[in-house]
Amino acid sequence: MARVLIIIGSRREGNCAILEKKIRKALKKERISVDSITPGNQKIYLCTGCMDCDENGVCDFKDDMVENVEKVVSSEYLIFLTPTRWNLLSGDLKIFMDRLNPLYASRKLEGKKLIALVVGSKKKEEYSTDGALTSLGSFADSSGMKMVYHKEFNECLEYNDILDQEEEISKTIEEIKKVIKG
Repeated sequence: MARVLIIIGSRREGNCAILEKKIRKALKKERISVDSITPGNQKIYLCTGCMDCDENGVCDFKDDMVENVEKVVSSEYLIFLTPTRWNLLSGDLKIFMDRLNPLYASRKLEGKKLIALVVGSKKKEEYSTDGALTSLGSFADSSGMKMVYHKEFNECLEYNDILDQEEEISKTIEEIKKVIKG
């Protein structure tokens, strides 16, 4: 059975949280093992670039990333769900990704499948989500993961604007289920 970890790049109870709950519910209904973490609500130290993890595959910091790394290692699919900030992914998600360097150095991300969901506040043609999606694609490529699905939700400025896109959400969930179930 596939194990899925959803990493939510927003600590607000808004569009990303709404989308996460819908995805989690749908996957659980399919008996797919799913867990979620919200790095912004955790104690996670900033990477100092000491590079010790390149040599020993372990970060020197003892914070919530110890458990997060275990969850990432045990998951086959990682769903990165992020709002955009200035056309980039959220700072909380970037910090989380930086702290996965021990898994990059030890090659433990290789072969994992990444699903990227990006929520932007502007219209698509205003480049609301492109940069965040590109960053997630680069992260997947450089770490040996494969991006197996991506979706952009645009025009989600207010905390629950994503609810205006119920049809797109349903389609996205069906596509994610298909990808995971093979």
